[in-house]
Amino acid sequence: MVIAWSAAIAAGAFVILVGGILLALRSALRRLDDVQAEATAMRSDVHKLSAELSRLVEPAEETIRSANRQLQAASKLFESAGQVGGAIANTTSAAEHITSLLSESAERHAKRYQTKRQVGDALEWAELGMTAWQLWQTSRKSEPTARETHDPVSESES
Repeated sequence: MVIAWSAAIAAGAFVILVGGILLALRSALRRLDDVQAEATAMRSDVHKLSAELSRLVEPAEETIRSANRQLQAASKLFESAGQVGGAIANTTSAAEHITSLLSESAERHAKRYQTKRQVGDALEWAELGMTAWQLWQTSRKSEPTARETHDPVSESES
């Protein structure tokens, strides 16, 4: 009897197990059908998008060709602008060179003038010194005669 009950319990468990497996398979089949329906809808959408994109490709290609032509024209314009820039750079370089030469020349002339002025100042000071020395020599030579004509003054009074 225990064996009969064990066999009955085992058979019941097997039936419940098979029922659970069948329910799980049925649920999986429903989900698989849903996924298949979604895949079909996506395929339809992809076909529609593909058709729309193929219609847009030709105008896009023409737009790209037009942009390429305009870029090539702009490239020539920029090349010309670059050449103008080079000419301006050369002109600027030449102007800077001329400016530096003029500046150096002006500096040499200013130094020459300063040197001449310093020499002139030195000559004026030399002339002043010479005049002072001559005046001193003259007054020195005339001093003894002036002392001889006046009363001699003692050294302590002077």
